[in-house]
Amino acid sequence: MEEWKKCNWRNLQGIQGENEKLSVILLPELGGKLASLYYKPLKIELAAQNRRDRYDLPSLDADFSRYDASGLDDAFPNINANKINDMGNVMIYPDHGEIWSSRFSYAIRKDSIHLSYHSKRFPYLYQKEASLGEDAVTLHYRITNTEQKPFPCIWTFHGLFRYEEDMVLVFPESVKQFINVLEDLNADEQRGYPSVVVPPANSNAMMKYYAKGRVDTGTCGFYYPKHKLKCILNYDPVKLPYLGIWITAGGYRGDYNCALEPSNGFYDDIEIAGKNGCLYYLEPNQPLEFTLKIQVNEDPLLPYHT
Repeated sequence: MEEWKKCNWRNLQGIQGENEKLSVILLPELGGKLASLYYKPLKIELAAQNRRDRYDLPSLDADFSRYDASGLDDAFPNINANKINDMGNVMIYPDHGEIWSSRFSYAIRKDSIHLSYHSKRFPYLYQKEASLGEDAVTLHYRITNTEQKPFPCIWTFHGLFRYEEDMVLVFPESVKQFINVLEDLNADEQRGYPSVVVPPANSNAMMKYYAKGRVDTGTCGFYYPKHKLKCILNYDPVKLPYLGIWITAGGYRGDYNCALEPSNGFYDDIEIAGKNGCLYYLEPNQPLEFTLKIQVNEDPLLPYHT
């Protein structure tokens, strides 16, 4: 039976959803961050955790690197901070967008939690609903343009998951090549492999890739061999056609986490995505609506492709 209720999570108030297999905790004061994704049968936490015993609340224009990188966030309307001139309208996009640093209003329903945020800087209303199935948490999004002209934006799932040295990142069979987008790293492109092993814990590694081109299958995930556990993301690849991969094995501030980042722009930066012809425009009277499902279950065999 699914149940949603208020709880305390470190120094903040959280909202906990729970059933027989899963417990999840969302933080409305931090953009609806999914701070905990706990799989009960194996007593394992899958969301990367804040290494401190408290969360600091950032301001709207905060530097993301000065705050904890943990849990499953949404990056909107951008990732990289920049300033653009859109047909004479100067727009300043903050670091990692503004969802992660914003306080959401919320309402607890019988079988879900509804969160919402009305931007004061940009023309959008952001709505997010979380619900639980037997072995999955489903996040449903609806983003509405509140003005009468197109709004340039990028939505990216910024979900930071548990790092383990023997874990494997699993991609659709159609994904054959990745592009390194961290220019200061001389990392090899992965060719011909639908699965990628993470760097070792003592490597001090940090890497960011994108699957080359549009990805036509909205399924990817993580496999943890030690636990025989898989965590699979399912989404609409028409709405989210690009896929980023982030891994830090101590290379970023000593953090250890991994992220698979479905996105509707390539990549990260409003200006770069525009130059690449891959920038999304949120049209008036045409809300962006999509669902991301995170499924967790046990599997004795490595799923070499999804």
